[in-house]
Amino acid sequence: MTTIRPTGAIPPLAPSLDVAPSAAVRAPAPTGMAPTHSVLADLQAARISPNEAVQRLTALAVESSGCPEALRPAVERRMRAVITSDPLVASLLQRMGASVPTEE
Repeated sequence: MTTIRPTGAIPPLAPSLDVAPSAAVRAPAPTGMAPTHSVLADLQAARISPNEAVQRLTALAVESSGCPEALRPAVERRMRAVITSDPLVASLLQRMGASVPTEE
């Protein structure tokens, strides 16, 4: 095993910038509820079932994956396979009242 020995040299600090912002920095105003938040709000309000929430969230993940339209069914099948085979995910789904999806 090798031992790391300090050289005693201190790396130079980056020069500080003495520049004031020309305008106050603000976070962008929300333009609407994000799709995932909408699904969660529907679930909390009991407008959809936990199983429907899982289906919608999976569909949103596939849509936002950036993959070509032709590959989306394969991506969704792979996501469902991961969900069905991961014991942690299965446990979380059961805790929220959803059933573990089956591979199709």
